[in-house]
Amino acid sequence: MSCVLRAVGAEFEVDAFLRCSRLSPLKVWRRGDRLGARAAPEQMLIEHEVAEKKYGQSGFAVVASAASFRDPVKQATDAACFLRRHEPALSQLAGCPGIEAILLDFGIEDRPVEQQTNYFPPELLNLMGRLGIGLVVTRYPETAG
Repeated sequence: MSCVLRAVGAEFEVDAFLRCSRLSPLKVWRRGDRLGARAAPEQMLIEHEVAEKKYGQSGFAVVASAASFRDPVKQATDAACFLRRHEPALSQLAGCPGIEAILLDFGIEDRPVEQQTNYFPPELLNLMGRLGIGLVVTRYPETAG
């Protein structure tokens, strides 16, 4: 799950949107749901404060690319294909009442170099702009191997 599309909004009717869409969410959450609701009950009792925190927005996440954290070029190619394939649904999503943000989050591994850059092709950026999708790059520590 190195590149994930997320859509959120405090008044977003996530269930209504997903019923009419062909997107297969990885995760769905609703405003007011407890954060960590999937944690084991004994963890919830130990961390009572965590159990009291709630989502302030409704939303969902869907995988746009399963390419490796080490392969941002493949992630970008996959993400462009994902956006083209789901363009009608994503266009509808952008116009949904209550939507506050649609983000494409690229998970990229830090490399042991002095300066790290990542390139995003104009086709991808154009698609994202047309669909009202913001770009996020989340850096992860380098893993062994």
